[in-house]
Amino acid sequence: MRRNNFTFPVTSLAGTTPGNILKILKHHKVEPKYYLKLTVSFTVSAIFTLLRLVENLIWGKRIKQYRFKESPVFIIGFNRSGTTLLHNLLCQDIKAGYTTTLQAVFPHCFLSQKGWLGPLSNFLLPEKRPFDGVPMNMNFPQEEEFALANLQSRSIYNFFIFPKDFDRILDKQYCPSNMSANELISWKKDYRSMVIKSIFNTGGERYISKNPQNIPRTQILKELFPGSHFIFIYRDPYKVVESWFNFILAIFPGVQLQTVPDDFSRKEVARYYSVAMKHYFTLKEKADAPEIIEIRMEDFLKDKIAGLRDIYRFCKMDGFEQALPAFELYLAEHPVAPHETNHIHADTIRFVNQYASDVVIRLGYRLRQVD
Repeated sequence: MRRNNFTFPVTSLAGTTPGNILKILKHHKVEPKYYLKLTVSFTVSAIFTLLRLVENLIWGKRIKQYRFKESPVFIIGFNRSGTTLLHNLLCQDIKAGYTTTLQAVFPHCFLSQKGWLGPLSNFLLPEKRPFDGVPMNMNFPQEEEFALANLQSRSIYNFFIFPKDFDRILDKQYCPSNMSANELISWKKDYRSMVIKSIFNTGGERYISKNPQNIPRTQILKELFPGSHFIFIYRDPYKVVESWFNFILAIFPGVQLQTVPDDFSRKEVARYYSVAMKHYFTLKEKADAPEIIEIRMEDFLKDKIAGLRDIYRFCKMDGFEQALPAFELYLAEHPVAPHETNHIHADTIRFVNQYASDVVIRLGYRLRQVD
């Protein structure tokens, strides 16, 4: 029987390399109560380094020689805006390649070790995410930022491990402009390799990305993958911030190496949302902005098949009719449940109005007021 709780004896750093752990620890302090968890994570990481060598030996040449048959499609809507539903649907197409949860956790060795690593990880993984009831499986499509966080030391998702450093991580690790030239070169190399390994793993030809953290990296991805298309899905900002705050709190126990500060609140999340959305609006105004289709989540839910058809048309993807039965089957087996209750905490309303009232208006929603 699979477990129900979302706590683990190791942190997500177990899937990275010892060298990367040391790089990360240069900038963040681990609290004594988590020393054992860090030690176990470091030990697992060291053991898996040997498996990384095996993976490079088997797959390294094929990765270097790979040539893309189709340009990737990137879903860049902010967290909790409907990105998971859209990603899962698009990945039902047999031509889709995508990052799985197993790859996100063990990006260095999953291709060569998935035969035993996948079943073992599934046994240790809860059947459903505790924060929204979405089914969990190591072979399901996953947000790739979790993989990127295990491939190099700079990722905004380091805040899940070091919640006390949330503000500093947002300011220093979210925007690629803070990277050095060498860090950017390394990031591009890691990203390209990650995408190719995803395609090898899932057998698709068209990579479907879901990563809200790609909003400020969109221009880089456009240059890295010529001809790619971008999907921006959005919904009510108040619901997004409320949902993302609750999601973050649910993730902390599984991976943290610092105690969550008593003053961590919806304020930090509202500021995070504002920073991301302002990056997006700036991107849209650039003369060389990439091709982006915007989808309002509330409208997409009214007719999901029509929404998918529009995406295929915009992204110039073939095979919609062939994939249609798979889309319909997925929707029949996974009725779309609400992300959460309609209750929006008063603090969410106050902080969204403080940091992102202009975003609310620009997206076409009404400003709320605290009752």
